[in-house]
Amino acid sequence: MSGRARRILFLAQIALCVLLVAAVLIPVFLSSMPWPLSARDYLQANGLAESGASNLVSAIYLGYRAFDTLGETIVLLVAISGTIAIIAHGGAVLAQGYGLPSGTASEPARHLPPKTRTELLEVVTGKLGPVVLVFGVYVMMYGHLSPGGGFQGGVVIASGIVFLALGSRVDASNSLTSPENLVRIESAAFALLLLAASSGIISGSGFFGNPLAGAGLTPVAFIITLNAIIGLKVGAGLGFMCIAMLGRGK
Repeated sequence: MSGRARRILFLAQIALCVLLVAAVLIPVFLSSMPWPLSARDYLQANGLAESGASNLVSAIYLGYRAFDTLGETIVLLVAISGTIAIIAHGGAVLAQGYGLPSGTASEPARHLPPKTRTELLEVVTGKLGPVVLVFGVYVMMYGHLSPGGGFQGGVVIASGIVFLALGSRVDASNSLTSPENLVRIESAAFALLLLAASSGIISGSGFFGNPLAGAGLTPVAFIITLNAIIGLKVGAGLGFMCIAMLGRGK
């Protein structure tokens, strides 16, 4: 394909994206339907009492619309898998060990080519990594009280994992940044999310019902549990993808 044909194809893709966005947004702005004020007022009046979460955002996405949250985690899983596949098949070189099939022994954890590594980079990122991880856990576990939650804390945790990968010496092994462990953590977290969602059926509270209500715990305990599970899944998944992209392109 010639350069001119590629530019035309690129512009056509941009135009298609703009049209799709316009097709979604224009009806929203032109609609005369009023905003659902009754739902807003109900959540403001009853959200804290029913969920126990001061942060109503956590109460909504882990309580009132938990089905959407499950869909978002599935979308994230598919997006990460698709990104890795596109990068690998597009000719780029993934970080060592991150392009290998599951169960295959990986090479040493050399996340950056030696020429791009510096002692300053290793020292700074190596020291910041644990601090960022601790802050990510805080954001994840206290999302019911303050801005944060599983998705936000998971992104911070992924940043800490990337810092640890950048701060590890060439050929040094780091259990938290190894591809096998990150895959295991994400898979286990997703399985726990499905188990937590289905456990309400056993207790009679329904899918994504609170199974801890019968144990005398407050409703917010289930929100904290879901935040921790989602945070681990998001952190491991995004950390895996970001470290994989640290490889050197051809």
